Amino acid sequence: MASLLDSALSSENEAESIFEFVKSKISSEEELKDFWIAKHKHYSRINDREKMMLVEKELLPILTELNDHKELTDFHYRISYYYEVAGLYDQAIAFSFKALDHAKKAGNPGLISSIYKSLSQNHRLFHDFDKAIEYGKLTFLSAEEAGEKYINEQVLGLNITGAAFSEINEPDSAIYYYDKVLTLLPLLDSMTVAPTIGNIAYAYLLAGDIEKSRKYNLAALDLFLKTDNYYAIAVVYINAAMTENQDKKYDQALIYLDSGIVYTQKSQYAEMYKWIYDEQHKIHKAMGNYPEALNSLGNLLTIKDSLFNTERAEIAKDLEIQYQTSLKDQEIAAQRLSLLEREKSLQRSIFALLILVLAIAALLVIYFLAKSRQAKEKQLLLQQKALEVKEAYINAALESQENERKRFAQDLHDGFGQLISALRLNISRLNETDNIQNKIGVVEKSESILKEMHTEIRNIAFNLMPATLIQYGLKEAIREFAQRINSSGKVQIDIDIHGLEERLNELQEISLYRVIQEWINNILKYAEAQKIQIQLVKHENEISVMIEDDGMGFDQKLLKNSKGNGWRNIQSRLNRINASLDLDTSPNRKGNSLIIEMPLSYKNQNV
Repeated sequence: MASLLDSALSSENEAESIFEFVKSKISSEEELKDFWIAKHKHYSRINDREKMMLVEKELLPILTELNDHKELTDFHYRISYYYEVAGLYDQAIAFSFKALDHAKKAGNPGLISSIYKSLSQNHRLFHDFDKAIEYGKLTFLSAEEAGEKYINEQVLGLNITGAAFSEINEPDSAIYYYDKVLTLLPLLDSMTVAPTIGNIAYAYLLAGDIEKSRKYNLAALDLFLKTDNYYAIAVVYINAAMTENQDKKYDQALIYLDSGIVYTQKSQYAEMYKWIYDEQHKIHKAMGNYPEALNSLGNLLTIKDSLFNTERAEIAKDLEIQYQTSLKDQEIAAQRLSLLEREKSLQRSIFALLILVLAIAALLVIYFLAKSRQAKEKQLLLQQKALEVKEAYINAALESQENERKRFAQDLHDGFGQLISALRLNISRLNETDNIQNKIGVVEKSESILKEMHTEIRNIAFNLMPATLIQYGLKEAIREFAQRINSSGKVQIDIDIHGLEERLNELQEISLYRVIQEWINNILKYAEAQKIQIQLVKHENEISVMIEDDGMGFDQKLLKNSKGNGWRNIQSRLNRINASLDLDTSPNRKGNSLIIEMPLSYKNQNV
């Protein structure tokens, strides 16, 4: 029996037929347990969560009844690893804690250390680095207390702790933990320290020592390429690309990233795509390949959303709820069967069973009525929310128009009005003197004032609606807007436009211009940027706009909670042209990116 199950685990195509044969030969509770454990391991190995859950309905009651903490630990640990690979780190952490509870009851230091390592890994991927460091240290300490028998677990603990310090850019602390691996006794073999070699390469990259980083990357590749550890190979290739990018050897860096993609696909580890696309964006941007950089940045934002998508996490939770519910249903079915078997000897149980059925029916009726009421209430809330959002947009537009009128009136009063008063006063002086030279001076002064009035009128007209936008279109209007700002000498705006030969419709041009103008004004006012890059690219079916600056980042919640109308105006204008917006920024980090994507197939409208 055991040999057949082992052959099923090592087989790619014959596993199901072997399992069917073994199931027909089961003759004891122990064999049944081994059968379901083998199937659970098999479906875990091929990442088939749906079939894993079907097996868990049968396996969990058996392990629980036997109080087998060793197998319960492995059971929950396999589920945790599936969610880790899938990028659902909150679910991975939850099942790791369940595994840890059983591992402590089983008293197995190796399992306890491995689970601490998994908790450290998942917290690091979830960007909770303090917890990652805490569990990394526990990985090492629990293995160290158990003695030299668990030296491999000690190595894992030191490596995972060093990796967490690398993530928060503390290379000296990272190298300290990696050096401890190399000093462990007895002397470790090369494959045991291979992950440490790769980690040291990344730490030296953070420390700015390119040559040492390159040397350790090559050494790690030489070791891992002899194995089928696709995850480790992909990580080393990505680290090697980062090293070459730092040394401005961009072509070699891109080659390494291509290899990283190949092994990431083999490992099915979704987290690494984020590192690859982030590095691709940096390299293409440094090389001046802006369309490729924009494409990589789009891929990066997509993978970030997918890895930290709350809806996907909720789906995973629902699957677990369904699993737990199915176990409860199974228990109820077993109870009903027991009642039927004792029906003749326990007549009074019939009455109790009827009462139970009626109670369940009543609860179901109440449940479905409550469910229906909740659905209606939810629909009403959504409709009310939509009306509130629409009203907010309308109020924002009206308030924006009113503010624009006040600003226009203020400009006329403060600027143009004063110039008219000065002109009238200057002209009145003509009647106060008969000296021809004095009159010539008055006329020259009047001409100077008229020039100022002309300039003031042009500025007011430009703020209301740039003539260049109406006459020549979006491309020339943006260039004129950038030239006006560049003339101040305080900020440099670079424009890069591809494929925008034909004009867009009036609503699209005005909306995009106003959004770009509003965002640039926000950058100048709050971000303290020195350089701004505006890039417009026309694709086959859409227009992409990317605005990048080197100013200070900020918390995006400030935009949504702002009392001003700037952000609401941007959202309102983009909604009118079916355009979408992605913003990449965070506090305590320099550099912000705003990406707008607008479809070209849009019905022409008037503003």
